[in-house]
Parts: sequence; structure tokens; C-alpha cells
Amino acid sequence: MSSSSNPSSAVPAAGSFTRLLNNVLQGNGQDLRWREEPVEVSHDKAKSTYWNVTAIVDGDPMDCGSGPKLRVAKDQAAKKTLILLGTIEP
Repeated sequence: MSSSSNPSSAVPAAGSFTRLLNNVLQGNGQDLRWREEPVEVSHDKAKSTYWNVTAIVDGDPMDCGSGPKLRVAKDQAAKKTLILLGTIEP
């Protein structure tokens, strides 16, 4: 698995980690897929959906994120994956 050799010191704004991960992996010729798992949560007689998302690079699960909205969970997983790949610093 290849990764960027120069970590970026400029961290993108929240919400754009997903786009950055996609761009980095496309540039490296790597495949990105997502495992999206909705989880129903009950509280005070109300039900809501919470999301668990895993970024999968070239068939290997990398890292996961979770949140009340799919895009939030996906962006969290993307940020963690970018850190693992050395593209951004924690």
C-alpha cells in the first residue's frame, strides 16, 4: 500500500476529508470503498439512526467513523484513514 510521503501541515476543513481521501487514493491508483452500517438507537421513546462507516482501501479495512449522519461518519473515517496513510498529521 502506498501513501503520500509528505504529510500535509494544512488540515482541511471538516467535511472535506472524504473528498481529500478520494483524491489522494485516485492519484495513487488505489480503490476506495465504504462499508456503511446504520444502527437504530432508541432514546426517550424516539428512534434515530446512527451510522458506523469503515473506509476500505484496496480491499483492506482501514479505519472507521461514526455519527448521527452518514456524511459525518464517512468524513470521520476518511480523516482517520488519511492519518493512517501519513497524508495528514493527527
